[in-house]
Amino acid sequence: MSAMPVTRHRSLERRRLGQSLLVTTATLMSLAGLPPAIAWAQPPLTEGVTAASQTAPDVAPVPEAPPDIGPLELLMLSLVNGARIGAELPPLKWDGAMAEAARQHARDMMTRGVVSHSGADGSTPQQRLRRAGVEFRFGSENIWTYWGKVPEEGPRTMHAAMMAEPFRPGLWNHIGNILYAGYKRIGIGIVTAPRGVQYLSEKFAD
Repeated sequence: MSAMPVTRHRSLERRRLGQSLLVTTATLMSLAGLPPAIAWAQPPLTEGVTAASQTAPDVAPVPEAPPDIGPLELLMLSLVNGARIGAELPPLKWDGAMAEAARQHARDMMTRGVVSHSGADGSTPQQRLRRAGVEFRFGSENIWTYWGKVPEEGPRTMHAAMMAEPFRPGLWNHIGNILYAGYKRIGIGIVTAPRGVQYLSEKFAD
């Protein structure tokens, strides 16, 4: 399944701790007649969320950091797995090939100055995973940006915004991807633009 059809665009401006967080051109999508969901969550190929809690611990310790992970990506991985552990779900395993696909898409978004599930060549998240040699039955993608002034706050700010979304079965948004019980692997790419804007892509797969 490719990304859900775009139904609306709007600009969102958020302020946190006196710092301006600007999320531009938020793509709002809907499925099966539901109201537009939250921006930039691309649904998996199959359905079945079974997690039952939105309450997440701060971070989950990573026993051994993967050799191909950056510090911001490592923090985001800890946040995602902390959320899953808080929902009584197993943590996701790091996948290097998925991470490289995520970084390439984050870099593509940065280069074009857009936040979109569609690549510059029109590719979908699933197509980009397959190009990277990732085998999967179902998978999805979360994307976001951070416009704050403190780089270390980027992962926490983006993750907190995603976890603040409504969570219920059948609503495929960012938190729905993070807490989807069918996922086993994750790849994260965070690329920082010259002016400090962080572009995030999270790839999920079974």
